Amino acid sequence: MSDMRKTPPVNAWVIVDEHPDSLNDGAMYVPPYGSWCDIPASFHGGACGFAFADGHSEIHKWRGVGIQVPVRYVYYDQLIAAANTDQVDYEWISQRTSEVP
Repeated sequence: MSDMRKTPPVNAWVIVDEHPDSLNDGAMYVPPYGSWCDIPASFHGGACGFAFADGHSEIHKWRGVGIQVPVRYVYYDQLIAAANTDQVDYEWISQRTSEVP
């Protein structure tokens, strides 16, 4: 945990619910440049489950409507276009995404 300099363990998510339409590989990628690549789920009343590196977990309620898309079983490019309309949620997850060494 001492290697986590940018994002301390209490703020670094390790496991997240990914939106089913966004599943394209085995990872949830949050690019550093401000645009969604993979989309987190909104199963819990417009919220998503996160487990953090320090061992705690939380359900985070999304604030924008673009990220709260129902499951439609479509190709994930269609989902990303809607999600990129809201930056407030992207900022929240970006601040809690650990740096790549």
